[in-house]
Amino acid sequence: MHLPHPASLSDVITDGLLAQSSVDRAFAGELGRVQGVEFNLDQDQLTAQVRINRAEGGAVDTTGTVVAWIKGDEFTWVSELGAEFDIPELHGTHPVSDGLIHAARTLHRNAPAFIADFRDRGRALVIIHAEPALRDARSDLIDGLSTLPDGIDASRALTAYAAFRDLGLRQGPSYLAFSDGTTVSFRNGRPFEISGGLSLRDVRADSAFSSAEHQLLFDALSPDGQVSYNPQAGTALIDGQLEVAALPLATIEDNTWRWAWSDTRVPGQATAGLRRFGLDNGLLPMVTPALPLEEARSLDLISVAKPVLQRWTHATVDSGAGFRIVLVLDHARLHLPPASHAAIEATLYTGLAPDLDARRAVAAYASQRQVPFDGSVLTVDNQQVTVDFSGNQLHSIS
Repeated sequence: MHLPHPASLSDVITDGLLAQSSVDRAFAGELGRVQGVEFNLDQDQLTAQVRINRAEGGAVDTTGTVVAWIKGDEFTWVSELGAEFDIPELHGTHPVSDGLIHAARTLHRNAPAFIADFRDRGRALVIIHAEPALRDARSDLIDGLSTLPDGIDASRALTAYAAFRDLGLRQGPSYLAFSDGTTVSFRNGRPFEISGGLSLRDVRADSAFSSAEHQLLFDALSPDGQVSYNPQAGTALIDGQLEVAALPLATIEDNTWRWAWSDTRVPGQATAGLRRFGLDNGLLPMVTPALPLEEARSLDLISVAKPVLQRWTHATVDSGAGFRIVLVLDHARLHLPPASHAAIEATLYTGLAPDLDARRAVAAYASQRQVPFDGSVLTVDNQQVTVDFSGNQLHSIS
């Protein structure tokens, strides 16, 4: 794919976002924990000697180029690389912003940057002369796309990243395929999955019916669903009687779903394994800190999380602080009893999202419940539950 010439500051910023994310992670990995950075300005006022002091290992000595001066709230360009573009923000003086710093890095091959404080001159944006060894494209894209700001042209960002990494790029109806074999799938115009792992659709199918049966058990145990949460103890009380282990999965506020591992208001660090699962499998909804609530519901992220956490029952409670908390619960009384004909039949009647592979979902459920399934019949208690498929959809149960 061809990367169009940037026509605005936004384009220049977009062109560098994924590459800079990649460079920053690689550079941080090489340096380790940084204790401080020293700068000495050369006589030409355009070059700086740079010493990066590390907590472990010797200092790293390098050089850097002064590309802009920052005085108060003003950012004044020194670099002339932006002059070739008919974009006013790439030369002269402008209000300082993160966007200008991103743009400066884009113009300088996305190299690392520091803001150096020269007491006699003020602060300078210094582009470091360093080329850290980059990771594989798939890892870079999973990390970078998970933090891509709203409103960014993701297709342009990916095309620019491909150019930066000298990778070929092919566009399909709902995907971009890189020449190294990495494919980024889109959903509703946004990056959704990165090839190389389980698909979110398959994870949803594998967990759908087991999640549904656990919720049926919960509904029978607590018809009113009265749950109170004790964050200090990590427990919840069902109907004021049964105390169970409770783990925050997500918070819901203003139609936004936020994973608990990214919300400091709740003790959700124990769910960080969900993010690792998402990173390993390239599932961007699981590594993106916040999502629209409607999207989280349409993807049934609660059911997706359950097999990863091995907690199959959930409830939503009011925090008392203006947001709700989705909890996953655990207790012996919430564990399923041995499979029965009535329970299997009732569970299959709960239905399945039409975009899921029903054959896969039923087979996964049968395996999890240790019930024989020959592709059309589940046998339990010497009785049969027959499922009829239409294509990959569940057509009827008898």
